[in-house]
Amino acid sequence: MICVPIVEESVEKALISAERALEVADIVEFRVDYFKEIREEDIVEIAKYPSIITIRAHWEGGKYRGSDDKRIELYKVAIENNVRYIDVELKEKRNRELVDFRDNVNSKTKIVISYHNFKETPSYNKLLDIVNKELQIGDIGKFATMVNNNRDILNVLRVIQEFEGKVIGIGMGKKGKLTRILGTYFGSILTFASMENKSSAPGQIDVEMLKEIYRLISES
Repeated sequence: MICVPIVEESVEKALISAERALEVADIVEFRVDYFKEIREEDIVEIAKYPSIITIRAHWEGGKYRGSDDKRIELYKVAIENNVRYIDVELKEKRNRELVDFRDNVNSKTKIVISYHNFKETPSYNKLLDIVNKELQIGDIGKFATMVNNNRDILNVLRVIQEFEGKVIGIGMGKKGKLTRILGTYFGSILTFASMENKSSAPGQIDVEMLKEIYRLISES
């Protein structure tokens, strides 16, 4: 599954970009933290699309600097409207609250618990520990770590394979591009690809280029 991040400053532009992205991708990620203004009615609208809703906190590399209470309430609106996925950080102290809320309102939303490291890729055992902690909370574990060498690539792919079908694994940066191509072959639920030179993390491959790579692989 290919996911295109939508990184626009308004919901109007985000919806236009999402329509275009869904012509070539399976799902989109609305990076709501990029919005200059975030309203509950906007969450209701974007939840109608096959999407991940992410309101990434600034302390995890995102742009959201509003109150944590507001962020949690916006996530709850997304859950009430049965968005396909929400992405909330492992470091977020209230992530279990969102899971409990989802269960209490009988929502179909799957909750992704995520870890990001923009400097390095932790060791294989450390990554295993991180994903295990994520899966003790949410439905899907996610990690996105900076790849600095070939060993990092192997560790990312090994951990994906260990949690096949339960994880989203990403190696960031130029050296991490191989993980974006091969991750889904090893069991990552999805990979992220950019569109129109708009990306949400370093190393994302253009969606059309990624699809061509997959085509060439499948035909070889």
